[in-house]
Amino acid sequence: MNELITFPTGKSHVSYSEIKNWSECAYRHKLSYIDKKSIFEASVHTIFGTAVHASCEHYVRHRELKPEIAKDIIRQGWIEHSFDNVEKWLDTADQILIEVPSFLDENFPDWEVIEAEEMLYESIDNQELNFKGYIDAVIRAPDKKGNWKYWILDWKTTGWGWHVQKKRDFKVNAQLLFYKLYWSIKHDVPEEDIKIGFVLLKRDGAEGKRCELLKVSFGPKSKARAVKLIESMIRSVRSSMWLKNRLSCKYCEFFNTEHCT
Repeated sequence: MNELITFPTGKSHVSYSEIKNWSECAYRHKLSYIDKKSIFEASVHTIFGTAVHASCEHYVRHRELKPEIAKDIIRQGWIEHSFDNVEKWLDTADQILIEVPSFLDENFPDWEVIEAEEMLYESIDNQELNFKGYIDAVIRAPDKKGNWKYWILDWKTTGWGWHVQKKRDFKVNAQLLFYKLYWSIKHDVPEEDIKIGFVLLKRDGAEGKRCELLKVSFGPKSKARAVKLIESMIRSVRSSMWLKNRLSCKYCEFFNTEHCT
């Protein structure tokens, strides 16, 4: 674990969200992580996602479903930001969470919890930096041959689900690729014994289908690509290369602001 070396960001670590931010636009990364600019505002979707995550975390850790954890966060967030239709969102949280126990049991029979909200802080090879991240859930379950496999899962709240392009997007899947790589190192568990997947929690899903397991493959090629991505990001930031990617402007928080035009 590296502790003393700092990056141009002033930190001795990088995270997946930072790497993804850089991969989409190096100039946006500079504004966010080096210049420390932010005009981010909480939305109904971010607060709802945080709320549902909290109840899922509690269930994985204690095998006790408590929708009230999510509901309390939603009520507080809606009051703080003066959002409308709180009852609709409370009901949606209920509809999703009620399906989580059966979803886990059906997809991972006889599953056991290893950890919920596990922190990673592992050294990056040849970089004098650490990778930092938080894994939503780590469980283990026997495969069809009876061999125990670890599963790294990440909860993602969404509308109806993800389109095919997003499911195949390497930048999206890289989150779990990094988590698998560094969790394997942290616990000295062979990579072949670890599987990874997103759990899509659908606000607009049909009854009985509000949870979907999206498995992510992890082979030598994807591992090499993930390692190359993090190395390229570190090298670029250290070299002060702040190129703007105009194709990423549409949803950028800094677009058409004083910070970037």
